[in-house]
This record gives sequence, structure tokens and C-alpha cells, in this order.
Amino acid sequence: MTLCDFTHYNVGFREKVSRLKNALSTLDEVLEHPFSEIVRDATIQRFEYCFELSWKVLKKALKIEGIEVVSPRQAIRSAFEVGYL
Repeated sequence: MTLCDFTHYNVGFREKVSRLKNALSTLDEVLEHPFSEIVRDATIQRFEYCFELSWKVLKKALKIEGIEVVSPRQAIRSAFEVGYL
């Protein structure tokens, strides 16, 4: 089962996935700009936001599978074990 298969579970999950997609788009957008300190700082901030959203989406998907995680590391490791990554 992929993460996209979970979007029918609830509106909250769909909203999280939608926010993650938007965040990834803004990260892609900033990466198109020529390097400067401001662009670097914006890239770091957008990456951190994407990472936070990503692990929280994984956490929710894993919870649907019956797997509880409490940290990003645990979420990534468990997602790999069940085949999401």
C-alpha cells in the first residue's frame, strides 16, 4: 500500500498530504533561484518545513497501519520496513 492509498481515510490526512505537496512545490521553486545567502536561508527553512510535514504524514499513515511512532527517525525506519520508502 502506498501513501496515496490512504487519502480516503479522512479529511485531515488528505489536508496533510496536500500541505506537503504545496511545501515541496515551494521548495522546488526556491531551488530555481541563483545562489545568495537569502536563497540559502529560504531553502533551509523550506526544507525543514517539508521534513516536518513528511514525518508527520508518515506517522499518520503508520498509525493507520497500527504502528505507533514518536520520532522522525522511528517514522522513517518504520516506513522503510513496511515498504513506503
